[in-house]
Amino acid sequence: MWLVQHADGGLVTVGPDGWPVEADPDTPDLDAVPGWRPVVEGVRHIGGTVDAPAADTVAEMLCGRQVVVPRRRRRVPPALFDCHACWHEWLGVDE
Repeated sequence: MWLVQHADGGLVTVGPDGWPVEADPDTPDLDAVPGWRPVVEGVRHIGGTVDAPAADTVAEMLCGRQVVVPRRRRRVPPALFDCHACWHEWLGVDE
C-alpha cells in the first residue's frame, strides 16, 4: 500500500490492487496505514514515523500516547484492539 496526495492536498491510501482503500471512521483498520504501528498493552497505535525510532527514545503516537522504544527487539505482542484515537487522527476526523 502507498499514499497518494491529490492536488487539493488530500491523502488517499491506495491498496495493492491499485484502487483507493475505503476507510470507515467507526471501524479502525490499521492494516491500511503504512509505517510503524507499535503494539502497547494489546492496543496497536500509529507511530509518527515510517520505521521504529532509535532505541531508548520516546516516541509519540498520533493519539498523543508516549512510548519508550525498547533497546532490543522483543517478540511482537498480539494486537487485541486498534487505537480509535490514532485512527481518527489518521483520517482527520474532527470530533
